Amino acid sequence: MTQRTFVQNFTSRLQFSLVIFSLLWLSVAFFWLYRAVTHAGQKIDFFVAIYLFLTILCSVVGFVLAFIDKRLAVRDRPHISEQTLHAFSLAGGWPGTCIGNWLFRHKTQKTSYQAMFWLIVMGHLSIISYGIYLTWWPANSEPSNISKPPSTSLPRITPQPLLPPVGAAG
Repeated sequence: MTQRTFVQNFTSRLQFSLVIFSLLWLSVAFFWLYRAVTHAGQKIDFFVAIYLFLTILCSVVGFVLAFIDKRLAVRDRPHISEQTLHAFSLAGGWPGTCIGNWLFRHKTQKTSYQAMFWLIVMGHLSIISYGIYLTWWPANSEPSNISKPPSTSLPRITPQPLLPPVGAAG
């Protein structure tokens, strides 16, 4: 039996963590989209709704493509192109593709595919993090334990007209 190296163990744990996060993100995306469609009081931004819809739809397609491509590889038949797999990942289907690759052990050893896939995932995680930051971080919040310095600005004075308006009786 061969001993696994540190890098192999680290990569395996990192990939499993991403699979768990992918499942969690798909659940959250489905829940948010479900709430926006079924409850009149729950409103989400149009672009957020499109992103969530694309995430769910492209994840299903990415999962199915990973399954089909693995079956084609086992039978020594022509594969689905990596550009197609990456296109669905880039369109928002990275969670489904990640789960499919992990579940079917598909393209886990191909370094060029994994490098591009991880770049796509990091881009989407940046978008998600920024969206969460914009949504949940209060716009005008300041820490409560820091006191504000006293205001040194002068009161605002509105200018008054020097001449009465034309046609005013006076």
